[in-house]
Amino acid sequence: MVPGIFLAAGEGKRFGSGKLLSMVEGKPLIIKSLEASLESSLEEVYVVLGHEAEKIEKIIGDYFQGTGKLKILINPDYEKGMISSLNRGLLELREGTSGAVMILGDMPFIRSDTFDKLIRSWNGNDFLIPEVNGKKTHPRIIPASVFKDFLEMESFISGKEVLEKNRSIIKTVLFGNEKEFRDIDLKSDIPDSNSQSG
Repeated sequence: MVPGIFLAAGEGKRFGSGKLLSMVEGKPLIIKSLEASLESSLEEVYVVLGHEAEKIEKIIGDYFQGTGKLKILINPDYEKGMISSLNRGLLELREGTSGAVMILGDMPFIRSDTFDKLIRSWNGNDFLIPEVNGKKTHPRIIPASVFKDFLEMESFISGKEVLEKNRSIIKTVLFGNEKEFRDIDLKSDIPDSNSQSG
């Protein structure tokens, strides 16, 4: 059993405004993205909030009231970059945790069985990354041996330097449904926002 760290602190500048509260298939993006992780075999899901934290936390509470494995964290330094939010989650993990799944809050089409397949495929030591049509994507399982590398980073914009340092333990799991791994960067990425359904 591994926990998930769900990153939902950013401003979504490319999107415009209100990204995580925008409607996707009848639900706020943040809710649509959270559902699969909560339905999966993840032990706990730490949701890291920052921008519009109070408003988003209320919506999460309204939808998932009483969901025991969901825990809200606030990252006051979210403007420094995504890795600062990941690190906020890593610091919350229980001692002895073998790894954690890094989940992006703007990927609403990921299914619960995708999380389960990743967890089943993980040997407890590898840095495990989904691969779709030759492209590495998210969510990713970070082994405990790599936590320190993230926590000691000086720049929080990207984790590429950590990936480079740990190339020898990176393994991939192949998936075929590219649409499932779409993220929402722009308003036009939302299926309901144009005449195309997907």
